[in-house]
Amino acid sequence: MRAKKLVLGGLMVVVLMGLVGCGSDSKKAEVLGSQRKAADLVVSDTYPFYEPASLTIALNKEVTLRVFNAGKVVHNVTIPDMQIDVDVPAGQSADIKLPALAAAPRAGFLLIYSKYGQYNGESGHINIAK
Repeated sequence: MRAKKLVLGGLMVVVLMGLVGCGSDSKKAEVLGSQRKAADLVVSDTYPFYEPASLTIALNKEVTLRVFNAGKVVHNVTIPDMQIDVDVPAGQSADIKLPALAAAPRAGFLLIYSKYGQYNGESGHINIAK
């Protein structure tokens, strides 16, 4: 009887850990433009600089990208295809308006990077949902 309880308890732990793992992945796949209160992109001083490294936006919809700088120095968000270049001071947030795209770029994504740290890997992608 005691062995059964231990096995059942172990199975419950495995199932709960699996559910927790599934929940975290679903947030990363969320399309920007929802009513979330938290930052869409968190920038830090250490690798990985951008969390998440990949975002998704929908076609034909203007979106506000909320960026939080969790680091101790100024970070930058540059999206060259949208002529966006914004500095975000340490410990602060910035709301960046992304204009609606009528068509996805040929590559299917937009490059996003920091003009101060791109050479260190401070970059990511904005995928275009179709």
